[in-house]
Amino acid sequence: MIYSENKKNYLILLFILFIFMSGIDICYANKENSGLTDTVTQVVLLELFVQSDCTTCPQVEFCLEDLFWEYGSEMIILLEEHLWNDGYDTEETNARYDWYVTKGRKGTPDLFINGLAKRIQGLLCEDLEENYYCCKKIIDSELNKCATLKLSALKTISDSYMIIEGKINNISNIILEDLAVCGMVYQEGDEPGLSYLVRDIFSFQDLPIRFPPQISIDYKFISEPLISEESRDKLHAVIFVQNLKTKEIFQAIHVD
Repeated sequence: MIYSENKKNYLILLFILFIFMSGIDICYANKENSGLTDTVTQVVLLELFVQSDCTTCPQVEFCLEDLFWEYGSEMIILLEEHLWNDGYDTEETNARYDWYVTKGRKGTPDLFINGLAKRIQGLLCEDLEENYYCCKKIIDSELNKCATLKLSALKTISDSYMIIEGKINNISNIILEDLAVCGMVYQEGDEPGLSYLVRDIFSFQDLPIRFPPQISIDYKFISEPLISEESRDKLHAVIFVQNLKTKEIFQAIHVD
């Protein structure tokens, strides 16, 4: 009986190890064996919803801006979306916030890390330094996820319009569902709360309901007429793929 019980426990342990190693192999395949020549990095998109009269928003802004400068745009992307008629909001930023929150509790600052993968309303910690490390821990957790998508993007300027086009490649070993590609144009600024000010949000473009592995999909966006000689070097774009049901962002790319 003892031998039989030990054998049973041994087989269970082997089964657990098999599942664990299979997960590693899948992740490795996503990054190394998908026919791509370079490793695909998971990018974290930070959407900070703010309002000019919000007294705690600057603390979160400073914290996230420090993290952005630490990691760089190849790892994290920061966007500041204004709300509620503060002079910097748009119909699109207000509508996107309503889409995220629906009938839930609203208030600023409100941070969405890769969409609804993680939401932080207000300060995680009262102490600014502690808040920095709390945010950093969550960002690191998202960065450690296996990338399922590879995005490419090319920006061109035509008259006062920004045109972004590229490809989305499913580099995972599974069929992805309920995804759409979207994007934003943001403007660099020097004032608090305006460093990464969102000026335009593109409409969602649905991807195939079932997006098979190793398939590539083309996309193209044209901005509103935003470009002037003064703003040309200060306007940037972000493209991302989001699940329309869970509202989680799967991948993003910064476009210079």
